[in-house]
Amino acid sequence: MEIECILLANGDLKLVIDADSRDELIDAMDDGKGFWPILCELFESYSCNGSYQPFDAGDGDPFVGLTSAPCIAECMDYADDGTKNIEGDFWYFADYAIRDPLDELVENFETIFTLAR
Repeated sequence: MEIECILLANGDLKLVIDADSRDELIDAMDDGKGFWPILCELFESYSCNGSYQPFDAGDGDPFVGLTSAPCIAECMDYADDGTKNIEGDFWYFADYAIRDPLDELVENFETIFTLAR
């Protein structure tokens, strides 16, 4: 199960999923795997290679403001004390309280995270 990340001209990040990965996503959601484990699995091929790392802004590490939005860092740096620092840009799912990016991937095969400006 994986996604493709596409940087749009306006700076936003479009996530696209193929039919096979969509079926795996549906199975994971039906099995009650949970939002964060699923999102991290979708990004595994990126984050294991030093790019596009999802994180929960509600944890406050790294601190990106007063939000609990799901976020994606262009690259995440880990200090010796365990603190996380974003290297480059990051994107957030602004309507997290009323929409679910995983549901959008299932329904539309894509979803968009907004560039933090």
